[in-house]
Amino acid sequence: MKTKIVLLVVLASLGLSAVPEAARAQEIQLEGPLAGAPAVRRLVLYREGRFFLTPTISFTILDTYRRHILFGAKAEYNILDWLSAGIYFGGGFGWRTGIADQINDLGIDDVPNQDYDLNFPQHGRVDNQLGQLQWLGAVEGRIIPLRGKFSLFGKLFLAMDVYVNIGVGIAGVKERGVTDCSGGATGVDGLCPTDAYRPMETRVAVGPSFGGGISVFFNDWIGLNLEYRSTPFTWNQSGTDEYGESEVILDRRIDENDRFLAWNQMMTIGCTFVFPFTAERTE
Repeated sequence: MKTKIVLLVVLASLGLSAVPEAARAQEIQLEGPLAGAPAVRRLVLYREGRFFLTPTISFTILDTYRRHILFGAKAEYNILDWLSAGIYFGGGFGWRTGIADQINDLGIDDVPNQDYDLNFPQHGRVDNQLGQLQWLGAVEGRIIPLRGKFSLFGKLFLAMDVYVNIGVGIAGVKERGVTDCSGGATGVDGLCPTDAYRPMETRVAVGPSFGGGISVFFNDWIGLNLEYRSTPFTWNQSGTDEYGESEVILDRRIDENDRFLAWNQMMTIGCTFVFPFTAERTE
């Protein structure tokens, strides 16, 4: 009997010793000169509470019939170091792409007593139907998720940030006016009468505006800006009849039904001036 009691006591003591102690996290006490120090000292706040003015030059890309160059400017107020709001406006001119030059050079020029075909103008007259982007504006907000520094050959150090922007775009476009040939043709079969031709008309198109870019700061008050922007909206860039029962049977009218969505992409480069000239710095 005593032997059994001894065995039970031994087993109980072994079981208690096998129970692990409650885990306890060790609190690290930082002492010395770094105690309570921020992650970054003397951080330059290039954006927060400052106003940016950026003269720009923009080039449209991936154009089918006409390329454009826009001269303009951006004005931007930085609410925080990672958030800002601003406006953009630019205007300029355009010129034909290679395919538009071929259409212009090979246009219909041997049809007597007719000034215009509905879709293909006479030789040298393609400019009377191609759509043009006359000006572009945008109201937008910007988020700056990344910022840092980079060096050139370990000698020159520049601050930079990466941003994305989204807003509303407003564009002035010049398109071929309403042309109605649905009542039939005169003279040569398939051609539109001359009195049905209407000159180019200007209208305002609205669409979203979005993109992103990189800003590089050479010092507290001047920098370089490279940006991509897209402002999608519908317009008739070719000035041709595109709408009907099928690709073969068209309605022989040029109006709002012949407008298609275009992304209207462009690249912008600008020189940024920052006000006030001196940026604040953290402790």
